[in-house]
Amino acid sequence: MPKILYVGIDAHLKSNTVAFLDNEGNRVIPCFSLTNNLPEAEELEKRIIACLKEQGFDGVKIATEATALLDSHLIDFLASSPRLAPYLPEVYQLNPKLTKAFKKAYPDKDKTDVIDAQVIADRLRFGHLPKGYQSHQPYLPLRRLCRYRYHLVEAISREKDTFLGYLFLKYSSFRSIKPFSNTFGKTSLSVISDFFSPDELASTSLEELVSFAIEKGKNRFVDPEQIAQTLQRVGRESYRIRPALASSVNLILGSILVTIRALEKSLAEIDKAIAREFAAFPNTLKSIKGIGPVYAAGIFSEIGDIKRFKSQIQLAKFAGLTWRKRKSGNFEAEETRMTKTGNKYLRYYLIEAANSLRRHNQEYKTFYEKKYIEVPKHQHKRALALSRKEISQIGHSFSLQRTNCINLK
Repeated sequence: MPKILYVGIDAHLKSNTVAFLDNEGNRVIPCFSLTNNLPEAEELEKRIIACLKEQGFDGVKIATEATALLDSHLIDFLASSPRLAPYLPEVYQLNPKLTKAFKKAYPDKDKTDVIDAQVIADRLRFGHLPKGYQSHQPYLPLRRLCRYRYHLVEAISREKDTFLGYLFLKYSSFRSIKPFSNTFGKTSLSVISDFFSPDELASTSLEELVSFAIEKGKNRFVDPEQIAQTLQRVGRESYRIRPALASSVNLILGSILVTIRALEKSLAEIDKAIAREFAAFPNTLKSIKGIGPVYAAGIFSEIGDIKRFKSQIQLAKFAGLTWRKRKSGNFEAEETRMTKTGNKYLRYYLIEAANSLRRHNQEYKTFYEKKYIEVPKHQHKRALALSRKEISQIGHSFSLQRTNCINLK
C-alpha cells in the first residue's frame, strides 16, 4: 500500500491552518498556521516537500474547503507547482457539505481551525473524493464571468422578491388581479411609480387610465380600456395605508427599481463579455436550436476537461442532477429529493439550457411534455431535471467535440 501524505488546509482571509496526516490518520507533524499570501504559500510548498523526502512518502493529496474565494490562490499555486509535480500531487477543493457531514462522525470534536484542518485531511484519507482540481484551465476567465453572472441573476431575483413584498403594501390586490401579464413590464412599473396610492388610482377617470395605458404601452395593448378597468379595480380593492407609510413605501419601491435596473444593466454587459470570451473556443453546442452563447459558455466552463467523466451519468452526479433512493425492506419512497450536492453552477446552466430547449426546440419540448405528465408533483421542475440524461448527454457530447477540436488545433 503506497504511503500517502494527506494535507488538509483550513483557509481564511488572513491565515491558513494546515494539518499533515499519514495513512492511519496520525499527525505527521504538529498543525501549524501560515499567512495567506504568496511567500507563505512557498513556505508551505517547502514543508510539504521536506516531509515527503524525510519520511519517505510515496505521494501527496492536498485539499481545502471551497469557501468564497479565499482558497483560490493557494490551491492553484500548489496544483501548478513545478517543485511538487514530481510527486504527482492530487489537489481537491472540497464542498463544505462534505466535510460538515463527515465531521458528524466525531461528535466530541470542538470547532477550531486546527480541528477543521484535520477533518479536511481525514476526509481526504477516507476516499470517495470529487473530481480533482485542474491547474491548467484556459477557460477559467470564462468560468469567472459565468459564475458572476449567476450571482447577478440571484441578486436580481432577490431584489424582485423584495419589490413584490412592498408592492403588496402599496397595492395589495395588484398581483392577485394581475392587470398586466408581467409585473415588471414598463407599463406596469409606470402605474406602480406614477400613482401615489390606491385612492389616486381608483379615483382616476377611465379615460385618463386608457390614455395612460396607450401612451406607456406605446399603443400595443389590444384592449386598453379593459386594462384601465382592471386598474380601477386594483385601486378599489386594495387595502388603504396611512399617507406617511405610503411615502416610505413609494420611496422604497423606487429605490429597489433603481437597484434592479443597475443589476440588469450589469447582466447585459456580462452577457456580452461572455459571448466575446466564448467565441475564442471551438464549440458545437450553440448549433443546437434553443441554446445561446451564455448557457453554452456556462456548461463549457464548468465541465472543463471532459476526460474526467467516463459517462454522462458521472457528469450528472457532478452537477447534482441525481436523486437519492429511499428504500427499506418492502418500502420504496415515491417522492425523492434531488441530491444538489454537486456543482451548483453547472446544474444551473444545464437546467436553464433545458428550459430554453423546451421553449425553442420541438423535439426537446416533446420529451419535456412526456416527462411532465409522468409525475404528480413539481411537474415543471421535475420534468426539466428528470431529463438529466439528455441534458448531461448534451454537455458530455459537446465537451468531447470541443476537446477533439482543441486537439486537432
